[in-house]
Amino acid sequence: MSLTWKTEAYSVRCLTPVMHGIRGLRSPAQPILSRSRRPNARYAHSPSTVDTGFILSLPPLPNPVTSDPAYQRLLAWYIPEPFLKQVLPQLEAFGKEAVSPQVNELISDAERQQPYIKDRNVWGGKVNRLVTSTGWKELGKFGARNGNYIYSASSAVYSCPVSMTSGAARLLAHQIPNLAPEHPFHKVYRRLIARENNWISSQWMTERPGGSDVQNSETFAVHSPLPRQEDSSLSALDRGDWLISGYKFFCSATDCDVALMLAKTESGQLSLFLAPTKRTVTLPDSSPGQETNGIHFHRLKNKMGTKELPTAELELRDVRAWRVGSADRGIATIAILLNVTRTHNFITALSCWRRGMAIAKNFARVRTTIDQPLWTFPMHLRLLASMETKFQGLLQLAFFTTSLLSFADHGSPAQSTSYAPLPEPGRQMKVVQRTLTAAGKAVICKVACVSLQECQEAMGGVGYMDEPDEPEHNISRLYRDTAANMTWEGTTNVLASEVVRHLLKDDHLQIFSTWVEDVVLAKVIDQDVRTALESSWGILKLRLSDGHGDLGAALADGRQLMFSLAWVVSGALLAHDAQRDGNAAACEVARRWILRGEGGVGEYAFPDVVRAGSIGDRQSNRERLNWDCRIVWGVDLPADAATGHRSSSSASSGRPEQQVAARL
Repeated sequence: MSLTWKTEAYSVRCLTPVMHGIRGLRSPAQPILSRSRRPNARYAHSPSTVDTGFILSLPPLPNPVTSDPAYQRLLAWYIPEPFLKQVLPQLEAFGKEAVSPQVNELISDAERQQPYIKDRNVWGGKVNRLVTSTGWKELGKFGARNGNYIYSASSAVYSCPVSMTSGAARLLAHQIPNLAPEHPFHKVYRRLIARENNWISSQWMTERPGGSDVQNSETFAVHSPLPRQEDSSLSALDRGDWLISGYKFFCSATDCDVALMLAKTESGQLSLFLAPTKRTVTLPDSSPGQETNGIHFHRLKNKMGTKELPTAELELRDVRAWRVGSADRGIATIAILLNVTRTHNFITALSCWRRGMAIAKNFARVRTTIDQPLWTFPMHLRLLASMETKFQGLLQLAFFTTSLLSFADHGSPAQSTSYAPLPEPGRQMKVVQRTLTAAGKAVICKVACVSLQECQEAMGGVGYMDEPDEPEHNISRLYRDTAANMTWEGTTNVLASEVVRHLLKDDHLQIFSTWVEDVVLAKVIDQDVRTALESSWGILKLRLSDGHGDLGAALADGRQLMFSLAWVVSGALLAHDAQRDGNAAACEVARRWILRGEGGVGEYAFPDVVRAGSIGDRQSNRERLNWDCRIVWGVDLPADAATGHRSSSSASSGRPEQQVAARL
């Protein structure tokens, strides 16, 4: 299929053959700049104007489902084939919609029309009301109908309320089996998981005395049950038994329907409570109406990113609420939610990172420099290949960890030789799942932000632009919004501390080590790869074991321990994925990660762990560059690809797509 479009300066033709038998996966849409039509030749004596001269035009972004072989491999690995055949058409349709002009316009509207607090009405009366855009609201409905990994990059940060809602649903799912059928939590749960007319939940924990350390809370709960009336029942959500008062300093998704909050009871310990944001009142004409449930907006936060998301400081004045779980067990109870929101954190980071890569690759398809196509420019190609390797390794870690969350709640599937190396049900599952959730959230969010900056830089000055009306080209939006994930639900240091303390508690390190050695590494087939991973794990395990005698010293190395652990597990998952079918590109990515230490965790990991099994580069420079091209674009490097420097004897023809087409 050949597409041609023209500008005053030159014509661009794209050749887009289908490759690898994957529907929708296209080769790079390479530009052809005819020698007789080069901009400098055409305008040698004609100055450019605002409307004439060289003006770059990018093709539409590809479908994020059909254009991503790494994502498709994961779907095929984790979803049984009969079910995958049913859901794949839905995913493909959702992917198409996610990058459509209609969704981009909703994103633009949410970017342009940021939330604000309306304090007074036109008559001067106090209203204290939050106002959000139509785009924001519609993206919320879009996510509720379709929410998955692809959604986050197109959500204008509505993925944040979605994640908190998902976490609240899991939390209530653990509570309602022990509650009376008429308890309001049953209704709340049904509304939280609904695909239409759903409710949104938030959690308000952060206060001025501290962020992650919530023990110094200045919010208090007083037991004050309402009298039971004949015409009221236990099912009335706004008739909870507790009154909550205090000041919450950082509250996201403040346009929610219900909120979870920590507060101290008379015991001085924290308990968890759930409250509706509105309550029913009787109006002067005796009709029912609604008013705020004692929740008062003080101000909205002015943040670096996530500006579409209403994040506020809230004063709680006798908010009527229900206690969730046992008394004085607030932190332990809400931990069930945190495992979900942290999972959403790293899935969101990957989604935005992948979208940033798609934009950068779209740019490389049509851009030239020194009259050579950027998509085969050696240094640029190496950058994209390195980023692809990092992404695929952490994508494996993310989806494996996410699967553990489901298996921990609903039981593991029957094991088979082709399935991911799952922990044994019970304690091993819980130890591994908690370790990888915290580590995955910290590592993936950190590397995603660094990589999105690389995506910006890969587009030059245009990558630094922040155009709200052009989300399809706006990497800056993705970068500033993804940056929040490094802090939200635990900073890198907080999570590193959690990982180390968790592994060094009781026999957790032995449990985790048994899974790594007996389940993960023992089943790696490639001898070089298995030996390298065993050497790396041996060094890391020894470092962790030393922490039993000096926890303080282990915590000082917490970041390196956590990033090194993520590197080992991600590498092992890449190896398992590659050996499923011997896919050449998957094998090359695994070997780059494991045998060449290209896992992308950089200075955060211990060098001796990452390099323990390094065997050096056995490929020639040309072979390595060819693999770069296959990893990034799915095709061999054209014979007359860009040289990356000016050379009259080796100049690129500027028409590499003909070689690509010839191979197909």
